[in-house]
Amino acid sequence: MNTLIVKAHPASYGFTHKIAETYKETKEKSGGVVEIIDLYNKGLQQPFLSFENIKTDCGPTEAKTFMQDKIMWADELVFVSPVWQMGVPAIMKNYFDVNFTAGFAFKYTKDGLVQLLKDKRVRFFLTADGPAWLYWIYCPILRYLTLGGFLHSYSGAKIVSITPFTKLYKKRNDPAREKMLNKVRRLAWKK
Repeated sequence: MNTLIVKAHPASYGFTHKIAETYKETKEKSGGVVEIIDLYNKGLQQPFLSFENIKTDCGPTEAKTFMQDKIMWADELVFVSPVWQMGVPAIMKNYFDVNFTAGFAFKYTKDGLVQLLKDKRVRFFLTADGPAWLYWIYCPILRYLTLGGFLHSYSGAKIVSITPFTKLYKKRNDPAREKMLNKVRRLAWKK
């Protein structure tokens, strides 16, 4: 199985990165091939979506082609990011806006919507400082209405899990973090 992990955190260290690395290591142990894209890597950053005419101004670019090729290569897409102001960082949202476009992730025909990424499995790992109950409200919104809703409803990708790690400010010790990473490992082993 080919897995593409897309992570978004502006610091070059921290628990978001640890989750991505743990998932990668575990998946590779089970025979998978894994690549990680760090959206804050300056060499990979894409400008924020901007256009006057969507049909003429949103064509292919070198960065968009690179990202879409990676998405097509992957059987599994894993998104790892913090939750800020009840959403993923703007750079992650932009990744979806720029790359999961009509003609690539979905298309319209005279018969209606055609989903082009039905063979993709998707996982989200979210880090947050807020209380768990807040994210049990947020996760269904993510799954059905925002990013996950788009991925499933338009592209056909299957959302297999959304895992929030909450109250991280209180869980700075190694045993608490290791318990969370064990959950990441268990999910990485699942087919």
